[in-house]
Amino acid sequence: MKKNLLGLAFWGLVTTAFAQEGPPATPPDSLATRNVKWSIFPVAYYTPETAFGFGAKLIHVRRSKGSYATDRPTSFSPTLVFTSRKQLLTAFTADIWRKHNAQHIHGSIEYNDYPYVFFGVGNDSPTEAEEDYTSKTINVYSQYEQKITDKMYLGLRYDLKREKISEVTPGGLLDRGDIQGSDGTTSSGLGPVLIYDTRDNLFTPSKGSYHQALVQSYNKILGGSSNFMRYRLDFRKYHSGIGPGVLAAQGLFTIASGDVPFQFMSPLGGVNLMRGFLEGRFRDEDALVFQADYRFPLFWRFGGAVFGATGQVAKSIEDFGFNRFQSNGGLGARIRLNDEGMVVRGDLAFSKEGMYIYFAFSEAF
Repeated sequence: MKKNLLGLAFWGLVTTAFAQEGPPATPPDSLATRNVKWSIFPVAYYTPETAFGFGAKLIHVRRSKGSYATDRPTSFSPTLVFTSRKQLLTAFTADIWRKHNAQHIHGSIEYNDYPYVFFGVGNDSPTEAEEDYTSKTINVYSQYEQKITDKMYLGLRYDLKREKISEVTPGGLLDRGDIQGSDGTTSSGLGPVLIYDTRDNLFTPSKGSYHQALVQSYNKILGGSSNFMRYRLDFRKYHSGIGPGVLAAQGLFTIASGDVPFQFMSPLGGVNLMRGFLEGRFRDEDALVFQADYRFPLFWRFGGAVFGATGQVAKSIEDFGFNRFQSNGGLGARIRLNDEGMVVRGDLAFSKEGMYIYFAFSEAF
């Protein structure tokens, strides 16, 4: 059942892209000079999981000489953050566009010594089941995409996670070892990705769509500690015809099957998905989420946003129900960092579990 639904959605994404493809546009004028920008930003943020974080983020944005005005910028960004809970977060990300957007290469490598909260598995996991744990993790991902039509990319993605759980709540589920992945995990996954992309801006789109279908096989052959599958359908739409701002909407459907470590189950909650719930507050094999932001200008580089979301997790698709959705909402502020549209956002989110504050680079989706 799961595979049939994913296959239909994948085929629908393909036919949509080909049906909407028009004749190639005339190449716009090239840029006269090479454009390279270096920016360093102090990082000061807050999330419910880490409390306050302090550090620095370096952003390098470049456009090569001879680029078209519509060519997307290449960027590199190292980040180093320490939190008030004495945790460490490091990352280096690269986002490379080549041959006038015909090739896209992106990836990251991270090392995090990071606090999390685990509530068990399921859409009805109670708040009193909360248990803290600390994870020391190396995360690596790389993705290559090749344009196959004017709007469609076909590519391959690889993910690697090596995680050691260094501290757990005594007597909890993770301490007892009842949960797959409670001793940590080494997971290595590879699979195809299909993308339909008509956004007018990478960082703050005002119009267009971004749709993604991803299938990944994690297995021992690739060096992992267990065999499982992950599927992801991500549909995003941006519309600027309502008032002064932009309406951004996302529908996300994720599936995991096999011997799935809890770290790779489909989650709800966090700084980008279902703000207003702790990261991974709900998790199970399948998840369904709908969220929307209305982002509007205020003055100079400042903007505002209101947002809301609803979602649920389940053991299987058949267990989804109209009366099982978790919901949240909130409002926020935005500061545009550069002409490329990169932003810092601060969000105040509300749910049945309270109020949460988030500060982060980039929009949630």
